[in-house]
Amino acid sequence: MSASTPLPSLFGRFTSILQEHDRLGKTMRRLRAMCVALDEARTPLPAELAPAHLLTDLCADLAEHFAAEEAEEYFGTVVDEAPALGSQIARLKREHVVMLTAAEMLEQLAMDESRWSQLPSPTRELVAQFERHERAESTLLRQLFSVQP
Repeated sequence: MSASTPLPSLFGRFTSILQEHDRLGKTMRRLRAMCVALDEARTPLPAELAPAHLLTDLCADLAEHFAAEEAEEYFGTVVDEAPALGSQIARLKREHVVMLTAAEMLEQLAMDESRWSQLPSPTRELVAQFERHERAESTLLRQLFSVQP
C-alpha cells in the first residue's frame, strides 16, 4: 500500500462495501426461503417472500451495490495499489453484468404469478453465483492486503 493512502478512508470504503455484502446476504436468504415456499406451493406467500417485490428490490440493490464496487474509490483503489489484480477485477465486473441481467430476467418472470413455478431453479443459480462472487471478492481483498511493498 502506498504511504499516501489515508488508511481510515480506505478501510472505511471497504467496510462500507462489506456491510452491503451482509445486507445482500440477508436478501439471498430470503430468496432461498422464497424458493422453498414456491417449491412447496405455499399460498399465499408471506409478504417478505413475495417474488415481484423481492426481485424488484434485489435488482435495485444489486445495481447500487455493483456501482459502488466498480467506483474509482473501491475497485479503482485496488488497481492503483495492486495493478496485478486488474484481470481479477475485470472478471468480477463482467460477473456483475451477468448477475444483474439474470436478476432483471427473474424480476420480469416474477411479475406473472402464473410463472412463479419457474423461479426457484434460476433464482437458486443466481444466489449460488452471488455467493461464489462474494468469495472471489474476499480473496481479492486478502491478496490486496497481503501485497508487500
